[in-house]
Amino acid sequence: MNPNLRGDEFTAIVAQLMGRRLENTDVLSLFYERAMRGGMSVAFNDLAFYAKSFQKVTRLLSDEKLDDRTKEIAAEELKSLITKFTGSLEIILSSLTLEEREVLRSRFLTVTQDSFRNLRTLMDDFVEVKDYLLLERDGGSTR
Repeated sequence: MNPNLRGDEFTAIVAQLMGRRLENTDVLSLFYERAMRGGMSVAFNDLAFYAKSFQKVTRLLSDEKLDDRTKEIAAEELKSLITKFTGSLEIILSSLTLEEREVLRSRFLTVTQDSFRNLRTLMDDFVEVKDYLLLERDGGSTR
């Protein structure tokens, strides 16, 4: 990750290289800038890691051949990953103004169907970030 990029530049690069429109570019941009300039790059990377892990476990659960015990373990892992994801989210949120925190908590962390749906779209965006970071790590990006 290039700490000199603005958040909007970062999200544009991710979307372009991954070939997918990101749903929450405003939030990703804000989080990227805060993380890079506020010494929270680990929390940002963790968001991408937990989102990608969530995606993998969700795919595992879609396998009809799984026994009930494996499904239970996978479901518990999904809950754990959501908790870890929201914990890392809170780390970055703590660097924002009170007003910004309240808006984003309402959008992503309240206990409503809309909020959970928003959280899932944010996680999907962070999956793209993780895929981009893996591509960058492996030398697939020129930036």
